[in-house]
Amino acid sequence: MRLINEITVIIRKKSFPSFIDELYKRECDLLDLQHIEESGDGYLYTLRIACDNLKRFEEFVTIISSAGDKYKFISVKNIVEDRIVGGLLSVSGKMPLENITDFNTSVLGAADLMLEKIKGEDGRRFTSIARNVGLVAGIRSMDEGARVHLLREFVCAERDAVVLNRFAGLNGSPLAVRFEHPEDVIQVLKKIEQNYAAVRVTRISESSIMLYDMLFSDLTVPTVSLEHDDIPLFLLILIIKVMMKYRIKAEETTVGFIGIDLSAVRLARVLDKIGFRRILGFDHGENSMLALENQGGLATTAENIFGNADITILLKNNFDVEEFRKIRPGQFVISFMESEEPGLEEISGKGVREFIRKGVADLAVLFPGVLRGMIDADIRYINDAKLVDFAKKLVVLLSDSFEFPHLFGDVHEKVYRIVSQDKSKS
Repeated sequence: MRLINEITVIIRKKSFPSFIDELYKRECDLLDLQHIEESGDGYLYTLRIACDNLKRFEEFVTIISSAGDKYKFISVKNIVEDRIVGGLLSVSGKMPLENITDFNTSVLGAADLMLEKIKGEDGRRFTSIARNVGLVAGIRSMDEGARVHLLREFVCAERDAVVLNRFAGLNGSPLAVRFEHPEDVIQVLKKIEQNYAAVRVTRISESSIMLYDMLFSDLTVPTVSLEHDDIPLFLLILIIKVMMKYRIKAEETTVGFIGIDLSAVRLARVLDKIGFRRILGFDHGENSMLALENQGGLATTAENIFGNADITILLKNNFDVEEFRKIRPGQFVISFMESEEPGLEEISGKGVREFIRKGVADLAVLFPGVLRGMIDADIRYINDAKLVDFAKKLVVLLSDSFEFPHLFGDVHEKVYRIVSQDKSKS
């Protein structure tokens, strides 16, 4: 999370070096410095400071504030915070609306024309439905932090809506649903799906493979899920690239998951179908371990995975450093953890062949093109065969250093063309 803060501060003479030293100790970067004036108390400066960790910046402010009369803060302002009040989205019309002529012609007149078109033909293409995508999260009503979790998922949906609009030209509409039973989310979507060209599910609390099977069966518009489709597809592309680069075979390869969520369960099923030797998994939750075994995996310990897997995928920090240090030489490690985790320094000298660190942010290169391609090809959902097929085709976009083309290049058009080539329905 890159934050930019603007501070105005009085710094006493000869105290500036220690001020900068405290700043860089907290991994903050000085972007801009302006000397405003000199007074009896010292020098007045305005600084723009960038930091990836809000807590580290707050720590810096606390240290400086407690440094006696060496420094005096006049103001501390988070520039991003001012911009995000009210969310990430704003809605605007396509037609100009600057004067009464625009109102009569471009708004009222255009709407009347659309209504006439709807009377005489299939009017769907004259509405924004063809470009609307529902971004859906389901939160259990009995959840103690339901309100907080609902807002959190709504913000994640807003974030993805911005990405979809920028890179696929689609209108993302966030929708958070509170439910008593997970199946309630399906019932809500069945009632409103005709308002959308597609649905993307960001998360459903306590979801399962069976729930998604029901979802895909009941909905009639293209439907894709972050946890059931996007993450498994992304991880499968990385796995295939590792196999291609190092010429290893599925039947000779063991994959291990540290931390089991729905994406691991889905990917375990797919890997089992295409002939991987073993799929291991460890999680603190017994239900997660059982879900993996029901899809062809084998529940085990973190130590066993680090000691025996060929490709280890880190999804949760369900291990300690000592277990991590027992990693077997020659392994490939894919980290998809958002929180801090042990890195290469912990296993230096262990002979790990690749340590690939990715996160949810990396999915932005894939899901806009995938969703747009599904809409145009009328693919209702991504079954296991399609997941494998898409991964094999999309892996050509990945470099030998496991990087996709730049987010602001033509990667989205390339992903779209690969997915939209499949005109058959799921």
